[in-house]
Amino acid sequence: MITSKIIVIVVAALFVGGAAAAVVFWPENEGGWDEWDPVIGQVDYSLISTTPRIVEVVENMYEFVYGDLPEKRTAPAGWREFEPLVVPTNDGIKIKGPAGVSEFVEFTQNEIDNMKVISYGRGFTDTYVSMLGDEVWDTVVAAGGSTWTNYPNNGMAHTTSLGSEMTFGTEGFDRLNSFLNDDKSTPYCVIVWGYTSLDSINGLRSSLSGAGYTNVKILVIDYYAMNSWEYFLSVMDALGQLIGVSTANNDAMSDFRDRLYTIEDAVTTTGMKVYMETGTGTSPGANTLTQLCFDSLGLDNINKTTGTNALDDELIITSEPDVIFYIKGDDKVEQRKARLGL
Repeated sequence: MITSKIIVIVVAALFVGGAAAAVVFWPENEGGWDEWDPVIGQVDYSLISTTPRIVEVVENMYEFVYGDLPEKRTAPAGWREFEPLVVPTNDGIKIKGPAGVSEFVEFTQNEIDNMKVISYGRGFTDTYVSMLGDEVWDTVVAAGGSTWTNYPNNGMAHTTSLGSEMTFGTEGFDRLNSFLNDDKSTPYCVIVWGYTSLDSINGLRSSLSGAGYTNVKILVIDYYAMNSWEYFLSVMDALGQLIGVSTANNDAMSDFRDRLYTIEDAVTTTGMKVYMETGTGTSPGANTLTQLCFDSLGLDNINKTTGTNALDDELIITSEPDVIFYIKGDDKVEQRKARLGL
């Protein structure tokens, strides 16, 4: 239950940057704008995207809005059942990617048994490990300029040698070529999260093939299609099958489903309006994992636009959200509140 005007909660951030408008037009609503008195929380932005803590995000938000967590329950059979991205073949599997970028990428069983993965994604790689087990680190060899918390000292290359996903389209081949060091026998899968530029993907494929790297395949996972928990789980399932980790009775995935089910089953009140603003002034809307958290909690996001973007201050004020989240550690929180007359 909401009992305090300012509450600090520690959860993971689920969105990326931009800029916000600074001009405010105060609404002349009945009774005056000063009747609007939202509860304000500060959110820990130390981790990004889909981290292993995503279910903790939902739980902490639940406690903030509704009170104590209920005792964990077991999700019923078939709950959040997803359509697999994986299709069996005669000698392995093929994994479905975004339409127009990579319809299917095929892997033989021999490739799966010897696979090394280069994961071009930050928070996603942490989730990859947390959901599927520590043995993932035997397979995931590098991930651009990632900022994860669990990457072990396992003798693999420094992550910065591959650059970040932001440089993938312009420097991808040069960095990969240097990293691979003429290894043309080990099966590699380069996982690209959310980077859906067809020209860049095809350009990298062409360069790798031209250099004789027929052992390197590129799998695109569309981060911006994360519009359901089912899709999130289908991605985890596909990545597990890629490296031979079964997800059918995976403890981490089962725990995730049970905890999420417990929250959703306990939420009986819906419609409370919510707004989130990052340290760069943007807000997560539709097709973000933050939106999925709001949906599970019955919260109505005032940002109706797909993706992460800046909302006009007048829209925020006239929407009068019941709950506002800012970023913990953001030195502009007081200015952001003052901007809205809070």
